[in-house]
Amino acid sequence: MKPADATFYRYFPVSQRDEKWGLYVTTAGESRVAPHSTYPLGGHPDGYAFDWRQGRVLDTFALLYVSSGRGKFESPGNSTAIEPGHAFLLFPGVWHRYAPAPETGWHEHWLGFDGEVARHWLRHKFISSKKPVLKINAEDTVLATFSRVMHSIRSNRPALQQILAGATANLLGLFYSAQQTLPAIESPHANVIESAIGRIQNEFALDLDMKRLAQEFGVSYSWFRSTFAAHTGLSPHQYLLGLRLVCARNLLTETQLSVKEIAQQTGFGNEHYFSRLFRQKLNCTPSQWRSRSRPRP
Repeated sequence: MKPADATFYRYFPVSQRDEKWGLYVTTAGESRVAPHSTYPLGGHPDGYAFDWRQGRVLDTFALLYVSSGRGKFESPGNSTAIEPGHAFLLFPGVWHRYAPAPETGWHEHWLGFDGEVARHWLRHKFISSKKPVLKINAEDTVLATFSRVMHSIRSNRPALQQILAGATANLLGLFYSAQQTLPAIESPHANVIESAIGRIQNEFALDLDMKRLAQEFGVSYSWFRSTFAAHTGLSPHQYLLGLRLVCARNLLTETQLSVKEIAQQTGFGNEHYFSRLFRQKLNCTPSQWRSRSRPRP
């Protein structure tokens, strides 16, 4: 381990509890690599150390974030210049290599992780070795998360693995979000989806027509629908229905309003359509939901 002001890292044993949690951290740390320094730094255990000529293959995942300096990342089919704000993912069984530019060095932050949750994300293509490098436009959030990770490690917090797993999921969520927002950022309508989401959240009980909404924002409906789905995982209409159902569930639990009144107040209008959709989505009727969700004497 190096001086705290330059490099700090830890490698962690993994317990059965950690494996059952579904996501666990194998290593975490940060390094300030000065210009014209030897890289990578020594002291890492077998399986993690590497040199530029040979590269490396890991058994687990890792996420690295570069907050300053520049460098290069390579993996099969990828050769990317790394700049401040870039994050790159390393995948089990996938060859890779990376290094800071000699003239700049860099400040790197990393988390190594694994578990069934991570493997699930990989199987379902939430993360992919075909897109290992992304610019994350949330530097304050990323650095604050890594700062909390380092503080938790130095403090030896109880259930440290579960704390680190939460931070890892947070960072990977930002990575996934960066993947989804690329099409919008590259378009001349970068703020349309964010504005549309706000509009739907504020006016979900009104008679909203999504095609008309797209026209108001000056975009085609096909672009609006596909980009909206990339942001939220839902089409605009399904997102609207989801908001209405959330409000309806709250009204069923917290008020004495009839099912018909709730259908009207949440934008469904038709009581029978509301009840049919409620049962389809939640596998129970509105009355059954009300009965189950209220505390019993």
